[in-house]
Amino acid sequence: MKNVYFRSSVFLLLSLLLVFPLHSAQVKAAELTPLEMYFPEDIEEHWAYYELDNFVNADLLRGYVDQEGTVTLKPNNSISRAEFVSILVRALDLTSDSPGTTFTDVEQGKWYADSVRTASSLGIVNGISETKFGPNQLIKRGEIAALVVRAFSSSINFEGETDTYPDVPDYYAKPFISQASQAGIVRGASSTAFKPFSNAKRSEAVVMLQRALDLQNREIPEDSLLTAAILDSEEKENQIFKEKAYDQFDAAYAQFYTGYYLALSHSSSEELLALIDQGYDVEMEKISDQKLKVVQKADRFAVIESSGGSYKATTTIDNETNTETVATDGIYYLKKMNDDSWKVYMYYQNEPQ
Repeated sequence: MKNVYFRSSVFLLLSLLLVFPLHSAQVKAAELTPLEMYFPEDIEEHWAYYELDNFVNADLLRGYVDQEGTVTLKPNNSISRAEFVSILVRALDLTSDSPGTTFTDVEQGKWYADSVRTASSLGIVNGISETKFGPNQLIKRGEIAALVVRAFSSSINFEGETDTYPDVPDYYAKPFISQASQAGIVRGASSTAFKPFSNAKRSEAVVMLQRALDLQNREIPEDSLLTAAILDSEEKENQIFKEKAYDQFDAAYAQFYTGYYLALSHSSSEELLALIDQGYDVEMEKISDQKLKVVQKADRFAVIESSGGSYKATTTIDNETNTETVATDGIYYLKKMNDDSWKVYMYYQNEPQ
């Protein structure tokens, strides 16, 4: 469950805004994903909750919306070849200018067409025949192992002890299953069976990809690059509050945030602007600097812990002034974008003691 306790009052809303890094890019509200899309209702008690929620927050996985507006991920449903290839390409931010393989059953303009083109041009995926891709065909566990190993072959060391499964025959996916097992990316359906020809579930596919992403180690960023992204944005945020340039909020968020946190930032800025329209005056004063510690990093994702930072938030309306001291301790989740910049897609603020 996402930690949003701090949105319950004026001051706690401001504490959320305190950690919003701000810059000068432009953004249109229509380009934002609705905040509700980041709260699927069917994963709270799921065994793969962490991986599923993380993929949703980072805009790597989208849910389904029914007529009542309920959002679900359907984690126990089987996943098609088209769906998996699309998630894989999105997770690795893969690009290619090559035409790829021409498949008669992949129509131009289909939501998965460019992902299939990209993956096939990079040698990650083949068709079910020389002319057909089988986009709606459900993908098997063995197939996923093959695609993951091919996609991550240049960024993961496939080393370690291999699990042996008697139900894996001598076929094309066997060496890939072995390599993925060595790296801990895939595990058996039981202690003695891998079930390579069973349809993979959406949750299984996401977990395999999350494990692979966490293992990427060929282009690991320097800690200073990651922490600078947060510290520089905090400095800009202070400037905007000082200048009371509140109309720059959304443009700033677009520069530094992505995924769930971009949507949440936009929603929160609308609330703050509504308060200002009602006559509130807002002032922010830094009391202590936050200390940042990189606790996890890979080629494309990083986790940073913040501690010791605090601000004094003061609001005034009708000559009545209220002041609140707010700690900014929490955890940042960042991902690398296709322009090599790093953006925050999630921030968990620590519960107040």
